[in-house]
Amino acid sequence: MKLAVAYARVSSKKQEDTGFSIPAQIELFKQYSEQSGIRIEKIFVENKTGGKVGRKVYNEMLAYIKQYDIKDVFVEKTDRIYRNFKDYVVLDDLSENFNLVVHLVKERVILSKDSTSHEKLVHGFKVLLAKNYLDNLREEVLKGREEKIREGGYPHKAPVGYYNDTNKETKKKEIYVDEEKSKFVKRLFELYSTGAYSVDELRTKLYNEGFNHKGRPYSKPRLLFVLKDVFYIGKMKINGVIYQGKHTPIIDIETFNRVQRMFNDSKARNHDVEFAYAGMIKCGYCGCQLTAELKKGKYVYYHCTGKRGGTCKKDYIREEKLDEVFLELIDKLPDPDKGLFEEIKKAVKEIRQLKSDYEEVSLEEVQQQILKLQARLDNLYTDKLDGNISQEEWLEKHNRWHDEKDKLIEKLKSINNTSRNFDEGSNLLENFCKHARSEFLKASPKKKRAILKILGSNFIYKDKEVSVVLTSVFNFLLNNRFVNYGAGDEARTRDILLGKEAFYH
Repeated sequence: MKLAVAYARVSSKKQEDTGFSIPAQIELFKQYSEQSGIRIEKIFVENKTGGKVGRKVYNEMLAYIKQYDIKDVFVEKTDRIYRNFKDYVVLDDLSENFNLVVHLVKERVILSKDSTSHEKLVHGFKVLLAKNYLDNLREEVLKGREEKIREGGYPHKAPVGYYNDTNKETKKKEIYVDEEKSKFVKRLFELYSTGAYSVDELRTKLYNEGFNHKGRPYSKPRLLFVLKDVFYIGKMKINGVIYQGKHTPIIDIETFNRVQRMFNDSKARNHDVEFAYAGMIKCGYCGCQLTAELKKGKYVYYHCTGKRGGTCKKDYIREEKLDEVFLELIDKLPDPDKGLFEEIKKAVKEIRQLKSDYEEVSLEEVQQQILKLQARLDNLYTDKLDGNISQEEWLEKHNRWHDEKDKLIEKLKSINNTSRNFDEGSNLLENFCKHARSEFLKASPKKKRAILKILGSNFIYKDKEVSVVLTSVFNFLLNNRFVNYGAGDEARTRDILLGKEAFYH
């Protein structure tokens, strides 16, 4: 006889009072067990909200499933087990690696490899949105950390023309303009932009005027780095991404762009231009990111940065060509018929509600932790005034708790930013499913990147061709044109949660 575990949960007194009680769910599972012939091996009961990641009983159930190779899980309905985004991703992994079958008893739906094609497709869209949310949250957290580092000072030693020092008021590291050396940096840019001097000539000329490093002329590579560094126009390049910095610019952007053109007109970059595919595509030879360049003020080309050597950086591809490749892929996707599109809309609506529930709990928890830390800081200050703790102990705890509080505030910002990104992304997904080609054609560079992140990952350029690993949902759509909404058993195919396909132009 097949064995199953059952998972019953209520997250509030209100739910218990409106028919979601634990006994009612358990009785439903027993009836279903008799009807299906699947014996319940163990019932897991959770009384806490599912919005909090890391539910104890839920995790015990997952461990039990793996330990005893249980293939079936009974839950009352979708929101009893999928109460936050991490659950979708975890159960997606179990479906992939353990062939898990989820029985949504009240909804009369079974999610498995034998589900109907449109059931799997709709579920796949939910998993896609959930993963997208978690990815965005991770990105926002990382971005918040980087911003925090910048607030406390540049993560590296300040470049020539600046210096690091501690702000006497905030006690944090900040970046200040070196009044003496910044004059030479300005002169370096101004003289080079005239075209009358080479870097070698400026190296000697400025050294004779007093620009030196420990009594010696700056090396040619060092001066070349200075002339190409966006730091001097108030920006910072971190891990290949350009951010707006908080330090004072030394060079105006017109002079900076003029200098870039002086190196090689074919490699001129305008840092006011937003490139659609920057940071998304990797070289198929060496694995470096493709970088973008603006030529003649209007043509955008991509090529390998060539940081690992080789000749691959000489292979250029026009942005319009990349547009054609991605449009060709999009044109291969079938338009969802009305019934399927309504199911997709419903799935988006459900996942939005799930997001709201998750964020409500997460925000409340973070805010409570912030209030607790603030109370500690207030009491700590009182202890200091009363002489109950030493200056050293006060300073150590004060700094540590302030850091913890700042991290929580950054987490609040990350959740709020991710929420906005998710709402934009879910709207984009819904519109893209209905009007894929027109949505891509009219999209801004930022929106094009968002669409491609929904479509797939691992974008590779090699031998003038582009490949992409499609997300499972779009891989399913591409390979199952014949499957219409509401199709029967004859239209069933392999599990889309496992599907991956590399598309080559």
